[in-house]
Parts: sequence; structure tokens; C-alpha cells
Amino acid sequence: MMVEQGAKFECRLHIPGLDWPLRIQEATVRWVDGKCFGVAFSSITPEEIEKLKAVLSELDQDE
Repeated sequence: MMVEQGAKFECRLHIPGLDWPLRIQEATVRWVDGKCFGVAFSSITPEEIEKLKAVLSELDQDE
């Protein structure tokens, strides 16, 4: 699927070790380069932010 800069969508991240996918209520496409693109999380609940922080912290420890 092609995406365009500024497009908005709901995002679910399936992360090993979590019982449920991390749910980002709204993500916005910030840049597009061929088949790659970057997003900013525009709307995310405080509970999901805490889960995301824990996942990122764990990844940081694995390095």
C-alpha cells in the first residue's frame, strides 16, 4: 500500500512478550522514501505510552 506524507491511520504493534498489541490511536506519516516511511504518534493513551516506554527500555538494555 502506498502512503503519503500527512496520512493518518490507527497503528497496532505486535510485540513479543506483550499479551495484546500496542495500540496507537492515531499515527501520522511524516516522511516517505520509496517503500519506507516514518510516523509520529499523534494520539496515544497514557497506558499505551507506559507500555511503549517499557518496550523501548528493554530494547535499550539489549544493546
